[in-house]
Amino acid sequence: MYKRSIWHILNMGIPRPYARRIKYDKFIGTRQVMTLDEQTFQDYLTDQNVALVMFYNPQDPESQRTKPHFVKAAKTTSKENRKAYAAVNCVAEPDLCASQNAFPDMLPMMKLYARGKFLSNHGKSLDYREIRELVEETPFFLSKFRE
Repeated sequence: MYKRSIWHILNMGIPRPYARRIKYDKFIGTRQVMTLDEQTFQDYLTDQNVALVMFYNPQDPESQRTKPHFVKAAKTTSKENRKAYAAVNCVAEPDLCASQNAFPDMLPMMKLYARGKFLSNHGKSLDYREIRELVEETPFFLSKFRE
């Protein structure tokens, strides 16, 4: 079996400290969308220039209707933004969703981040072109802020 080196992991856009804990989201069903939990959420977002996170309930019909648009956006986004998509299952991670103000009656909800900083909320009615444009057109700083 092929083992990936640290270099490969870092160059895939998945930082080393949590690379083994992060997985592809099973509900979303594509390798372009990572699943986040309380342990990986902030580190992953901080390491991404831009990230769009979909907060969802897998049993919710609206979440199921939004999913194909999110998938298509992730698959068709420009190469430099390929790791910009992530998802949080609010049934499995209710505390994380509550901390991000993604409450059950508001799902699915997309939130845009740049280098871990919250930028904006986006509701249920976006199609894949609008979702992709959010990621590709969001400006970001090339290096991390020092606080």
